[in-house]
Amino acid sequence: MLKHKALLKCVLKLNADYLPVYYSGLLINIKHTMIVHENSKVKIEYDQDKQRITQTWTGFAPSVDFRNAIDATVKFMERNTVKTIISDTINQEVVKREDTEYAGSVMPKMFQYGLVAMAFVLPENIFTQISLKKFADKGATESVQYFKSSTEAADWLDKNYA
Repeated sequence: MLKHKALLKCVLKLNADYLPVYYSGLLINIKHTMIVHENSKVKIEYDQDKQRITQTWTGFAPSVDFRNAIDATVKFMERNTVKTIISDTINQEVVKREDTEYAGSVMPKMFQYGLVAMAFVLPENIFTQISLKKFADKGATESVQYFKSSTEAADWLDKNYA
């Protein structure tokens, strides 16, 4: 039995999105997304089926961590098809002005690489909202929207850009 548990753990880590896996006679659909970049302040995942990146931010990201995450996103987009991004900032703290300017400066490049829409999940903290909207407004069109939850953001992207 121990051998089977180890095999199942390996299968869970390696399978693509909703790839059917047979285990002990049962059919299991496993959802898996690829981790593009991760540190203590952000986790960036890619869903190949939806061609979507999801950034999940936590706390205050020092400039080096924030910019590394932005750079990792752009670099991934250079080599892969990414049509939509959800940037979940509900647990993020204020972003430095210089960092929002840096992130805003790459928005045109992201759209050039094939991005068609971006959804921001905004935190309740008004100061963080202001700093994030400054960044997002650099690419401001109807294809950049703000939401109160990641579910609302995903629903909007799925409905309008699937």
